[in-house]
Amino acid sequence: MVLPNTFRDINDLKASIVPVLVQSHFDHVVNTDGEVAGNRGPIRLSVVYLPIAGREFYQQIIAAGDDADVTLGVVEDIQRQISI
Repeated sequence: MVLPNTFRDINDLKASIVPVLVQSHFDHVVNTDGEVAGNRGPIRLSVVYLPIAGREFYQQIIAAGDDADVTLGVVEDIQRQISI
């Protein structure tokens, strides 16, 4: 992915993810150097940004939960909401 000009850097992008998780009923939301993450019931979701070079990066959305279908649905929902 390429970071849009609307964001100064990955940290700006990460900061924009926090309210999305909060509005999607996640709690214990954190924005650390390594991830933006939170819990929704039994699901733990983490969004990780891995820089490549310049404004290029990889985005990984990872989640764990008790029910694979529900967990996948949460990942897909967040992916839609944060796609740039």
